[in-house]
Amino acid sequence: MRPDDVVLFLDFDGVLHPNAAFRSKRGIELRARGELMMYAGILQVILGDFPCVKISLSTSWVRVLGYRRARAALPAGLQERTVSSTWHTRMRDTAREGYDLFTRFEQICGAVERAGITRWIALDDDPTFSWPAGDTRLVRCDPYLGLGSESTQYELRTKLSLLKHPQ
Repeated sequence: MRPDDVVLFLDFDGVLHPNAAFRSKRGIELRARGELMMYAGILQVILGDFPCVKISLSTSWVRVLGYRRARAALPAGLQERTVSSTWHTRMRDTAREGYDLFTRFEQICGAVERAGITRWIALDDDPTFSWPAGDTRLVRCDPYLGLGSESTQYELRTKLSLLKHPQ
């Protein structure tokens, strides 16, 4: 990421499908109605109106599968926009231990600080409600509806518009 990038920090579980994905011997499986990445097409359509937006993965999938495999789980159009993640394997073991203790908000803020970006939002179900009250950079998804919720889609479009045209 570069300081002038417009970035969407993207979680998978509770956003692109219900927050009921688990790793098994067969890979990652969804233990809820629907399918993995069932709302990814909606995100692709929304981002079509915002060609400058880049994606940074802020999902636990990166820690479980690695960046390349997590990115490959996305449709091609979203893969092309994905430029980084909040977790990197080059983080030392001590950083890894600390990373696990950080909230999603803190993980994202660390990535923001490292990259020096100023225009960003996060799309996350934030199940632990770690996001500070009053910080409007989070588009919080219902963990079961994710981007299937029209009100969440509207909020995402609105916040992306503000990033595209800062006031």
